[in-house]
This record gives sequence, structure tokens and C-alpha cells, in this order.
Amino acid sequence: MTRPQLAVTYKIISEEGAHAFYNGSLTGSILEDLKDIGSIITRTDLLNYVALEKNPLEVILNGGIKMVSPPPPGSGAVLSFILNILDGYNFTDNNLATDSSSTLTYHRMIEAFKFAYAKRTNLGDEDFVNVTELVQNLTSKAYADSIRKLITDNETHSYEYYGPTFYDQETTGTSHMSVLDHHGNAVSVTSTINGRFGSYRRGTRTGIIFNNEMDDFSSPNITNEYGIPPSPANFIIPGKRPLSSMCPAVFINLDGSANLVLGAAGGSKITTSTAWVAAHVLWLGLSIEKAIEIPRLHHQLLPPWISFETGFKESLIQALRQLGHNATEFIPGQSVVQGIDVRDGFIYAVSDYRKGGTPNGY
Repeated sequence: MTRPQLAVTYKIISEEGAHAFYNGSLTGSILEDLKDIGSIITRTDLLNYVALEKNPLEVILNGGIKMVSPPPPGSGAVLSFILNILDGYNFTDNNLATDSSSTLTYHRMIEAFKFAYAKRTNLGDEDFVNVTELVQNLTSKAYADSIRKLITDNETHSYEYYGPTFYDQETTGTSHMSVLDHHGNAVSVTSTINGRFGSYRRGTRTGIIFNNEMDDFSSPNITNEYGIPPSPANFIIPGKRPLSSMCPAVFINLDGSANLVLGAAGGSKITTSTAWVAAHVLWLGLSIEKAIEIPRLHHQLLPPWISFETGFKESLIQALRQLGHNATEFIPGQSVVQGIDVRDGFIYAVSDYRKGGTPNGY
């Protein structure tokens, strides 16, 4: 497939910068494309858009490794909360040595996912919703300790136990890139048009596929496909940015050097996939290649079941069911992780086989 119109658009942006899109040589064509598909976006809307630069969230994990990730409306706080909960279990490779130990480890992970997604229902754009105390809690060791005490090793619970407010569903049209340069500078960036092919609308002049990011908001009295009510913290307000599962993360050693660069695509599976790979690399003794390759588990509290990837060990699924978990299979490719691990003087870069990508270097 070739996209000559989009190539021209990219070339103009590369030469003129983002200004070309919002208030420059491309703006007129973009507005005409939007008008053709019935959009109400105006020149003023484009002119008023500003990409905000904010301080990242930081958490310190065992061994002094610092993780930095984006604040709301990104899901860095949710990722931080999951890893803070799991950090207190002091996992080692022995925790995956047998079916019994693996079952307990994955049960604890699933429970951490469920508590984290319950708290996610109260998150929204921090410029419009007061989430200061919640974010402080989600990045706090003490709060993670208190939640860990609620995790019971011999059973799971119904969704009310985890204390959600409401819930919203997300779809996938996302890509991620992890980058490390020869100076050791690390970048983890996730971009999205939300759903697969966004709004299913392509500009005839620019070749741009327009997003459907408005679907990331919640709306009063409108439930998702599972019949779950929306989240008030994520209701639409002019100028507000919708809640997202994106959580690009950089893990930093005590000396300031990059340890791990991670991120994912995959809608509501983004956060759990990133946490899954991080836990397996940091604590459970897997190489980054193996951690990305192995079949994954996912739980987002509602719907009330584990989603397990095709190929996940059946005996472990049966053992998790005995703890009260419902489980349903999903095919690979619904979440895609890209990562870089810096270890023993070597750089290991892995692109998830699920999307057919490959790492590159120079």
C-alpha cells in the first residue's frame, strides 16, 4: 500500500513543524476534509489546540529503580499503582518455578489489576477534575501496602469489593515506540487515533485518517457495550482531554541511566500489558524478549473475567478458576508491547511479534 497524499502531508509537517497543521499551510485542506465528512471542527478549534508539557509521575521501586510515566488523563498513575502493589510481594524467578507458585503470582497480579482499574474510574483530565489526592494515593507506597492487605491469596471477589465508581470501555487504534540513543537518553511515546482506523474517515486532500477520540469520553446515560454506566470524572467539557490507557514509561537506575523503556498499544489492555512485561523483566527473571513473547493475562474489573491469550498454560487457567476467577480466551494481537532493556552493558530491543514489527538500531 502506498499513501502519496499522506506522504506529502508528512513532508510538509517535517519541514514546517506542527504549526503547518494547526495554523499554517495544511490547515485549509484539513478543514475542507473535515467539512466533507460532516465535522463541526473550526479553524478556531485548531488554532486553540496546544500540546501540554507536564511533569511526569515518579515512583521508586525495590532496588531504587525509578519509574516515570505520564499524569492524567494518561494512565501512568494506574501503572504506578499496579507496580507498587506487586513490588511489595518481593517477587523473584522462584515465583514462577512451579504451577502452584505461578498460580499464586498470577492471581496476585490479576487482583492488582482489578484494584487499579477500580481506581481508574475516578480519574480524568486533571485540569478539569480534582484528582490530586487520588494520584498521590496511586503513587504512594503506603497506599499500595494498604490495598495489598485486601488481596486474599485463596479467592477472588465480585467487582463491588474493589470499590469502583463507574466504568468506561476503550477500543484500539494505537502504536508505541521506545527509543534509546547513543548518549543513553530514553524516550517512550504512545500515539493513537483511538479506534481501529479511528473514525473510519480519511481526508481526500491530506490522506489523514481522522481519529474518534471523543469516544474516549463518557457521556451521561450512555453505557458501553457491556451495559456498564459511564464515569462522571470523564464526562465531556469543552477543552477537556479524555481519559486514556496509554502509559509510556521509562525505568531509571540509581545512577540516572536508563534501565527499561516500555509502552504498549491495545486499548484497555495497554496498562496491564505494560505492567505484565515490567514485572516479568524486573522481578520474575525473564528476558525482555521472553517477557513480551509469552501469552498474557488481562483483567479490567468489568467485564468480570480474566482475558487470557491463546497459548496460555491451561493448567494455570484451571487453577485460577478454582480461586473463583472466570476466564475467557482472546487471540494474540489485542495488545502490543515495544521495549528496550539495558543490561550488563548491552541493549536489548524487542518489537512485539504480535504486530509484525522489528527493532532497529544504528
